[in-house]
Amino acid sequence: MPTHKYDATDSGIVTFVNQFTVHSSPEEFEKIFAEVSEFMAEQPGFIQYTLSRSIDEDKQDRYINIALWEDAQSWRNAVAHPGFQDHAKEIRARTTNVGELYAPRQSFSVK
Repeated sequence: MPTHKYDATDSGIVTFVNQFTVHSSPEEFEKIFAEVSEFMAEQPGFIQYTLSRSIDEDKQDRYINIALWEDAQSWRNAVAHPGFQDHAKEIRARTTNVGELYAPRQSFSVK
C-alpha cells in the first residue's frame, strides 16, 4: 500500500469548504453559484468542486461547496482576482456563509 505525505504549507493540494445558508430561492442561488464556478474553473490551480444541498427537510436552505485547488496560493489568487468580487457580491446578497481552507491528512477510496 502506498504511503502519502501531506504538507500543511502552501505547497500541496488544499480543500476549500464553504457552508451556505440561502436566503433566496434555491434555483436562483444555484444559477448564480454556477456562474461563479465557471469563473473559478478558469483560474490557475483550480481542480474541481462539488455543490451539495442538505437532504433534511428542515434544512433545505443549507448547501456546502467542496473545492479542490492545487495549492493555497492558487485559491488566494483566485479570490483576489478583480473579477471575483462581482461574483462574490451576488452570492453574499443571497446567503450567509462560512468558508475555510483545509490541508489533507488522510484519504481512503475503495477504487
